[in-house]
Amino acid sequence: MPRMLFGIDLVDVRRVAGALDRNGAVYARHVLAEDEQRLHTDPTLASAAGVAVKEGFVKAVGGRPPGFSWHDFVAQGPGGSPALIDRSLAGALPPIAAATGIELTEGRTYTVRGASRDAALARLGEAPGETSVVGAARWGRRHEVIVALAILVTISAKENP
Repeated sequence: MPRMLFGIDLVDVRRVAGALDRNGAVYARHVLAEDEQRLHTDPTLASAAGVAVKEGFVKAVGGRPPGFSWHDFVAQGPGGSPALIDRSLAGALPPIAAATGIELTEGRTYTVRGASRDAALARLGEAPGETSVVGAARWGRRHEVIVALAILVTISAKENP
């Protein structure tokens, strides 16, 4: 069974709203790709969800490595994650919902690249090369709080032709 990295984050939507008020679209583009800015019809909620997910991934890789970019984590869309990640997410969701009172009902699959990919490979004891790092995230919201869970695994070129 492959090793996995997990990260969880909680974001106060009001805090992201403040950053958007101060810096507008510049902040959103700094943190999110254009398609990620459409994770929700409300731009503030889309940004807050994106921040929560990416902070979960940052925790999974062990922090922001030298050369870090928010765009190291690239959303691929719903579904498409390896079955192992889907099973792990399914197992982790009930305890998180019980602890936070928030159901994590939204989800995306992610590719990890750049400095964050290298950090994930190092934490997993994998050598760089033909190995990809993929992840999935689930998130949910209650009032002004968004909770996100992120999981990362490696996939060799043989597994992902």
